[in-house]
Order: sequence, then C-alpha cells, then structure tokens
Amino acid sequence: MAHFDLSLYETVAQRLVRWWTEYPDGRIITSIHHYDGSTIIMRAECYNNDDRMIATGYAEEVFGNSPVNKTSFLENCETSAIGRAISNSRIGHTGERASVTEMQKVNRLNTTPRPDTHGSATPKQIGFLKSLARGKGWDDLQLLEYIHKLLQIDDAIVETLTAGQCSAVIDGLKK
Repeated sequence: MAHFDLSLYETVAQRLVRWWTEYPDGRIITSIHHYDGSTIIMRAECYNNDDRMIATGYAEEVFGNSPVNKTSFLENCETSAIGRAISNSRIGHTGERASVTEMQKVNRLNTTPRPDTHGSATPKQIGFLKSLARGKGWDDLQLLEYIHKLLQIDDAIVETLTAGQCSAVIDGLKK
C-alpha cells in the first residue's frame, strides 16, 4: 500500500483562505451531481469577483467507508469538491493537487490498481488525462464536452471514468 508525505498537501481550509484573499467578492456554489442513498457526487463551482465561473471540481464519497462518512458524508463530499475546484482555479495549489484529506483517505484504503478496464481509472491516469487537456489549453468544461462526444455519453465526469474510458480519452487527446 502506498503511503504519501502528507506535508506536501494542503487542507481545504488553507485553500479557502487563499480563495477568499484573492476573491473577496467571489462565491462558491455546490450542488449534488448524483445521490443514490449510499454514494454521493458533488460539484463545486468557483466564481471570481466579476461573477465569472473560473473553476469546477467534483468529489465522490461513499456512506460509511470512513468514520467521518458514517455521520457526515455529504458535508465531507462538499468540502472535497470545494477543495478540488479551488485547486483547479488560477490560484491553483501550492503543493500537490489533492488535499490532505483526500490523501489521508488514500492512505487508509488499500487501493491497488486494477488491470480490469471496467474498474475505476487510476489517479495517475486521471492526472495524465487532465495534463493533456491543459496542454491543449482546455478548461474543465471543454474537457467534459470532449469526453461526452468521444465516449458518446452525457453523464460522465473525469473522476468517475473507468480505466478503459480514461485510456480511450487519453488516446484521443494524444492525436
């Protein structure tokens, strides 16, 4: 099981301090993208001082898969989505993209990459996919539109792609 140096990661609270310093008249809006009683996916949208959306972020949590998710999985998911959105914004991040909380979760879970193309895309795949999109000058919305068109599905988000879907998108972005 991989262990990560958590000192390289920020907390969402640290990101929020940077956000409100940079955008005191900005706003952050969250919404539930998917909820089935046990799994929740939330989207956060970050708006600058001119009320222009400049970043989005998604997060997923499963009820009961950690102590905090036994009582507050919606709140935990919302916080993670906000952290992701800020990390995706112009002010970005000072260390790694994931937050301390996300990496603590990784350290708790025994996550081994699955070669099965039906399994979830790995963080490395997702990072590479996003890097290729940034290299093309694309924002999150342009990437999502490309994924929807390429995979011919309209409800996919990067963080919920299967390994096979992620590979197909990566191959498409390399062309």
